[in-house]
Amino acid sequence: MQLTPFAIFDMDGTLLDSSGMWDHVTDRVLGRFGKTITAAQRLENMTLTIDGTAIMFVEELGVPLTGKDCAALIRAEARAGYAAESRVKPGVREVLAAMQARGVRMCVASGTEKELVDAALSAHGLLDFFAFTLACENPEGKLKPDVYREAQRRFGGPEPGQITVFEDSPAALETARDAGFRTVGIYDAPIDECWPRVQAAADLACKTWQDWLSQL
Repeated sequence: MQLTPFAIFDMDGTLLDSSGMWDHVTDRVLGRFGKTITAAQRLENMTLTIDGTAIMFVEELGVPLTGKDCAALIRAEARAGYAAESRVKPGVREVLAAMQARGVRMCVASGTEKELVDAALSAHGLLDFFAFTLACENPEGKLKPDVYREAQRRFGGPEPGQITVFEDSPAALETARDAGFRTVGIYDAPIDECWPRVQAAADLACKTWQDWLSQL
């Protein structure tokens, strides 16, 4: 697969081994109220913002809070989770350094809020690789291409085919693909059952970051 001049990276499950951390956040929040979540709902939740997740918890799962209070609780649990549980996925630093050396302009576009994104990337020494970071503004998150379009605008408006989107979520990959972007699917063990769908949605699917590094 040809290297493009621009790249958009997801953070959770793509750059950081943090999908499992988000499962723990979800379970801790719901557990306070005796609520549980199905595997299908957990997968749907991957593409939502914190506000969108709070709406799901309140309206679908019956958490007895306002959406605003539920979102605040999720944020507090996430801050603790990033500090204690998230790790950089093997090979990420080498990939980012190699792409930077080849002049690729890179950004992060996440369903997680920008304040948490910047804090997590900074804590792991990754923030300086990126020209900017973005967070989804609509509660539906990456079910819509808004955040990718905003990154495209911030890059100066190149054609979508000049931008590669790196994601672990099959729904996010499908959104990016349908909007015309190049796509690389990254394997994430906590959602192993989604791997066939990731492979179907991506121009290239990588079990490890070394697989992508070998393409450079």
